[in-house]
Amino acid sequence: MTFWTAAFWRAAAERAVKSFAYSLLGMLGGGVTNIVEMPWLSAAKVAAGVAVISVLGSIVSSSATGGGPSLTNAEELPPPAPEPGADERLVQPSNGISDGGGVMGG
Repeated sequence: MTFWTAAFWRAAAERAVKSFAYSLLGMLGGGVTNIVEMPWLSAAKVAAGVAVISVLGSIVSSSATGGGPSLTNAEELPPPAPEPGADERLVQPSNGISDGGGVMGG
């Protein structure tokens, strides 16, 4: 599994959105009691940075494990669907004539 699949990006986006929300909630609970006075622009910048770090972490995890956006492979993504017509390319000739590409040279 590489990070070139839609399943990987869905999982990474979910992690990034959660990280964004958690960091906003953390800043809200970090001393700001009046939601109107919270520095929203600063909070959004920090949360966006956390989301970017989350996506980068997912890419690094996928590169290290090859199994998805998790370092522990706790989340395994389904394998990508085969390309249309891929089965046709794998069919061997049925007439018994080799194309010369065998182990013994044909």
